[in-house]
Amino acid sequence: MKKSKKVWSLLLVLSLVIGMAAGGVQSQAYSVPSNMKWWTKDRFGMFIHFGAYSYYGHGEWAMQIEGISKKKYQQTVAAKFNPTKFNANEIVKYAKLAGMKYIVITAKHHEGMAMWDTNVASFKDYTGKTMFSLQQYTPFGKTGRDVLMELKTACDKAGIKFGLYYSIIDWNHSSQTINGDFTKMKSMAARTAYIRDMKAQLKELVDRYDPAIMWFDGDWTYRRKAPTLAKWWTKADGKDLYKYVKSLKSSILVNERVCRGFKLGDFECPERSIPEKAPSRPWETCQSMNDAWGYKKDLENSYRSYKYLIRELVDVASKSGNYLLNIGPKGDGTMTAGSKKALRGIGNWMKKNGSSIYATSGNPFGKVPSWGTYTKKGKNVYVHVTKWSKNKKLTVRKYKNKKLKKVYLLESGKKISCKGNKKGKTKVTLKVTKKVPNKKDTVIVMQYK
Repeated sequence: MKKSKKVWSLLLVLSLVIGMAAGGVQSQAYSVPSNMKWWTKDRFGMFIHFGAYSYYGHGEWAMQIEGISKKKYQQTVAAKFNPTKFNANEIVKYAKLAGMKYIVITAKHHEGMAMWDTNVASFKDYTGKTMFSLQQYTPFGKTGRDVLMELKTACDKAGIKFGLYYSIIDWNHSSQTINGDFTKMKSMAARTAYIRDMKAQLKELVDRYDPAIMWFDGDWTYRRKAPTLAKWWTKADGKDLYKYVKSLKSSILVNERVCRGFKLGDFECPERSIPEKAPSRPWETCQSMNDAWGYKKDLENSYRSYKYLIRELVDVASKSGNYLLNIGPKGDGTMTAGSKKALRGIGNWMKKNGSSIYATSGNPFGKVPSWGTYTKKGKNVYVHVTKWSKNKKLTVRKYKNKKLKKVYLLESGKKISCKGNKKGKTKVTLKVTKKVPNKKDTVIVMQYK
């Protein structure tokens, strides 16, 4: 991931523009292709940043930020990476506990280490002699294990979709040198050869692991037209990469970062942010729990509260989006205590309230109320209340030409009485208790006839 200096903020503002549809208000302004329906229903996934940087514990951008040479990084960091305690079943257990429906793990980050046993010859270490992969460059290779396959198998067993992340830039590859935050190509011939070899690695990944998602990153050297050595990735390259991946597996989902900014890929993916207005096509925001993607020791006491994360998830769902929440395992492969605590907390809420997230579309009323937001599914509108009423009354929007069948708390099923439930009315007043049912997010179901 690209490092970010933005301060996290929860943007509870205008939702996506609504349109009228037969039988009610259309709350999702885009159509969903058949191969994406599972993804838009699932809404919530786990991101995993895991690589040699996990051993170093300074975050996934340490090599570039700290100005570590390729040789030193590989000798002192990558060559010592030995995640023997990696436990795919435990990771999947926590993902499922949190209510996550799919997982995306880094197969190759910007540092260039392949997390699988690649056979593409140009992806070697600084000497040009040893393959720069988890299996061939690190002590872990002696175990004969394949962490990507272990995770894929655990996901399949648990009914969770499996996806892979791949960085387009590569700080290690002989074709490139670090240029500021990104990379510069040595020559146009090197660029051509690298793109060819990158495709060969992607074929390995699709053939071996059959991912449901291919999540690209590292496309920042992009430009619209002809490439230069510094701006070496183009819109045409992005189109070609998308077409190529689809040729390997037609149903695979590919994000916009094949070359961002040109509406390519199957879905948009803003990073650590929630758009004020929802995009007009499928979208997903990715978030870290503590301002780091890869494991960073000095941020282990800086995790966001699970209340905060739950409310972000709800905000994203209210705009018909997906939420991809990251964990960064330690160098030995173990999950951090902070990530486990956060996932348990989210799971406690999702266990009772997940139906207000899964397979929902966004806020059907357009405007975002001061007390929270809405999601919708079928005949149900879910009222998400984060600011509880002190006078035991909560005024909510309703469909003008429909009558409510019943109103109740999602967690307990307890009925809530309402005033003004008549056709032609656009608002009703709910009679609520003084005590807040759930301080993270109280969900009230408005079920229509």
